[in-house]
Amino acid sequence: MDIVMQRENERRRVVVDGRRIDDRSRCELVVVSEVGGTWALYPHGVGKLGVRLPQDEAIRIARAILGEDTR
Repeated sequence: MDIVMQRENERRRVVVDGRRIDDRSRCELVVVSEVGGTWALYPHGVGKLGVRLPQDEAIRIARAILGEDTR
């Protein structure tokens, strides 16, 4: 069983498998829904690198991934 430590302002998270661009090694992308409507995205195991997005920008990314119009 995996134990996941949640941050204080974290509502929920999704972890997806991917590959790093620099060396193609396996990497998990952690996507965290935070209290207040923001979303944090960061590659697991890459130090403190991460991006925090407001909800409208997170929705824009999701629509682009789904192939919807993002204008």
